[in-house]
Amino acid sequence: MRKIIAGLLVSCIGVMTVTASELKLYQDPIPYGTYITDIDSMLTDAVKRNHWVFSKDESGIRYANLDYKTYKITTELMVKDNSVAVKLISAERPDCGKKSCKVDMGKVDGWLVKLRRSIAYDITLAVRDDALKRRFVE
Repeated sequence: MRKIIAGLLVSCIGVMTVTASELKLYQDPIPYGTYITDIDSMLTDAVKRNHWVFSKDESGIRYANLDYKTYKITTELMVKDNSVAVKLISAERPDCGKKSCKVDMGKVDGWLVKLRRSIAYDITLAVRDDALKRRFVE
């Protein structure tokens, strides 16, 4: 009986770890602290580096859209607590002319990681510039 109970506990633990959701690499928030004063301007420059288009709706939600190689990808750029995170809203291939128009999530994830890297790069430059200013002022 003890072996059965032990086996059930081990299998339950295995199931719980599989069902736990984890963040994708591109979803990890990027903190920018007080180094960025105009976040929209920085995001506009950062996203256009890799053919993304930045937009902001009337309610203040920021988006980055990519229309590239038959793919249309829409993401939300969530700005919260002095950090930016990328959230995938949709990925589709509406203009696909081939038999299989399945979305290759490997490609989509790669493009989203590049988008996150581009934003992190611009934030890193802002931090560096601030450090250089402080060095020569003090």
